[in-house]
Amino acid sequence: MRRLFKTVQWKMVIIYMLLILLAMQFISAYFAREVESYYINNFSEALNGQASLLASLLESDLRPHDGKESNTEQNRQYIDNLINNLVKINGANVQVIDQTRTVVATTEDKSTIGQRTSQPEVTVALLGTRSESMRIDPKTGARVKVLALPVKGDQIVYGAVYMVASMEGTYATIGKMNGILGTGTMIAMVITAVLGVVLARTITKPVKEMTRQARLVADGDFNSSVRIYSDDEIGQLGMAFNHMTLRLQEAILQQEEEREKLAGILSNMTDGVIAANRNGQIILFNRAAEDMLQVTMADVLLKRRTLYDLLGLPPEDEMSLYAQEEPLIIEMTLPNKEEVILRVTFTPLQHDSKKMGGIIAVVADVTDQQRLEQQRREFVANVSHELRTPLTTIKSYVEALLDGAVEEPELSQRFLKVTSSETERMIRLVNDLLQLSRFDSQGVRLHCKEADLNRLLHYAADRFSMFSEQQEVQLSLDMPSKLPLVYIDLDAINQVLDNLLSNAIKYTPQGGTVVLMAKENHKQRRVQISITDTGIGIPSRDLKRIFERFYRVDKARSRGQGGTGLGLAIARELVQAHGADIEITSEWNVGTTVTFWVPFAQGGKTG
Repeated sequence: MRRLFKTVQWKMVIIYMLLILLAMQFISAYFAREVESYYINNFSEALNGQASLLASLLESDLRPHDGKESNTEQNRQYIDNLINNLVKINGANVQVIDQTRTVVATTEDKSTIGQRTSQPEVTVALLGTRSESMRIDPKTGARVKVLALPVKGDQIVYGAVYMVASMEGTYATIGKMNGILGTGTMIAMVITAVLGVVLARTITKPVKEMTRQARLVADGDFNSSVRIYSDDEIGQLGMAFNHMTLRLQEAILQQEEEREKLAGILSNMTDGVIAANRNGQIILFNRAAEDMLQVTMADVLLKRRTLYDLLGLPPEDEMSLYAQEEPLIIEMTLPNKEEVILRVTFTPLQHDSKKMGGIIAVVADVTDQQRLEQQRREFVANVSHELRTPLTTIKSYVEALLDGAVEEPELSQRFLKVTSSETERMIRLVNDLLQLSRFDSQGVRLHCKEADLNRLLHYAADRFSMFSEQQEVQLSLDMPSKLPLVYIDLDAINQVLDNLLSNAIKYTPQGGTVVLMAKENHKQRRVQISITDTGIGIPSRDLKRIFERFYRVDKARSRGQGGTGLGLAIARELVQAHGADIEITSEWNVGTTVTFWVPFAQGGKTG
C-alpha cells in the first residue's frame, strides 16, 4: 500500500481530491454557517412576532379598569384560550405575568398560576425592556430560546409575556441540511476520485508503458515498443523513446558482433591472453590461458588475483611490467604439480589522454620446445660421450699394441678382447639409435599374429638362465600352466623382455632374485606381464624420467654394466605400439617391478 501511494498516478489523484476537498470544506463551512444563521434568525423572528402579537392582545386584559382587578376569572379564561390557540401550535411554553410578577396564565403546569416567578428575563421585561437568551433545559437537556416581552401601553408596563421555545427542531433541520451537504460532498469526492483516476491514467499510462519498456530494454528485450496514444508532449516522448530503443538495439547488435568476433579470436588462439587493469588486477582470461595455468576465469575474478600473483612475479615496485620490453621466460609449478615453462609478452595499453591504462599479457607454453631443446643438447652430449668413451678405450689399446704389446701373446689377447667388447658396445649403441630414429621418423611397424605366450616366456627365461647363473642371481617363472593366445609381434615382445630381464639381472646383487610373472585378466581381455627384482631399486625422484633416452640413475654403474641408456625407451615404444602401456614401481634398496600387458588374440584360445 505504501508503495502504491508513491506512484505518480495516485499522487495526482490525491492532490486533485485534496484540492476539491479543501474547496468543498470552505463552501460547506460557509453554507452551514449561513443556513444556521438563517434558521435561527427565522426562528427568533417568528417567536418575537408571536410574542409581540400576544403582548398587544393582552394589553387590555392586563390593564386595570377603574380600580378593578384585572385578574378576574373571565379574563383568566380568555388569556388561557388566547395563549393556547395562538402559541401552543408552535410548541412554545408561555406564561403571562402581571405587574406583581405573578403568573396569570400558562401553557405548562397550571399549579404555577398565582405564584410569583423569579426568572431574570421577566425582571428585565417588567422594567420595560425585551429580554431574550439561549439556554439548556435542565429537565430535557434540550436547547431552548427564552424570550420575555413587556406588555405595556402609554409607556406603562402592565405585565410581561414569558416564552420558552425548544430549538431542537430548528437544529434538527440544520443538521439535516448539513447531512445533505456532507452527502453531497462525499458524492462529489467519489466522482472527483473517479475523474482523477481517469485523468491521471491518461498521463501515467504512457509513462508506465515507457517504464515497462525501459525495464525490458535493460533486460535485453528490444522486440516491443511503446504505444503512442496522442500527439501531445507525452506522445512525442513515447516516439522519442521508441527511436532511442531502435538506435540502442542497433548499437548493441553491432557491439555484440564485435564482441563475438573478439571472443572467437581469443577462444581460438593457441596462446593465452590475460588482460589486467592498471593495478594489475585481472579482468579477462581466454580459454588457452585457463588450460595453460590450470585455473578458471571465474575463480581468478572471484579472488581478485593480479598478474604478479598468478604468474609468480616479483612485486610491482621491484619489476614494472610497463617497462618490460622483452618477453619473459617463466618457470612455474601448476596446481596439479606439473612444471611448465612459459614465455610471456607484455603490451601496455594507453588511453587517449596518453595515461597508462591496463596491460595485456600474451602467454605461450614453451615447455615442449624448451624440453626438446634440452633433450637435443643432452642427446648430442650423451651420444658424443657414449661414442667417445669406447673409441678412447679402443684407441688406447690399439696404440699399446702398436707400441709392442702385440709381441706378448697373453697381453695382446686381453687387449683385443677389450677392443672387441668396446666395438660391440658401440654397435649396440648405434643400432639402438638407429631403431629409435626409425621409430621417430616412420613409427613402430609391427607384424602381429597369434602367439603362444607360455612358449615365449619360457624361451626368454631359458635365454637368460646362463647370464643369471653367471651373475649369481636366481631367475624364476611364476605363471599359470595355460595362458590365452595373445596378439603380438614376437620379435618386438622378445626385445622388450630382453631389455627388461637384462636390466633386472644386471642391477640385482649376488644372491638376489628375479621373477618373471604372467597373469591373465579375462575382464579386460589381456595378459599382464611383470619382471620383479630385488636389486638396488630406483629413487622416487628418478621414476618419472626413467623412460627418457640416455637417462641413467647411476651413470658410472650403468656404463660399467655395458648399458646404452636406451633400453627402457625402446621397450616403451614397442609396448605402446601394441596399444598397451608399461609402468615401473620401485623402492630404493628394496627392488623394482616393471609391468606391461599384451592383448588377447581373437577368441582368447589357451596356449
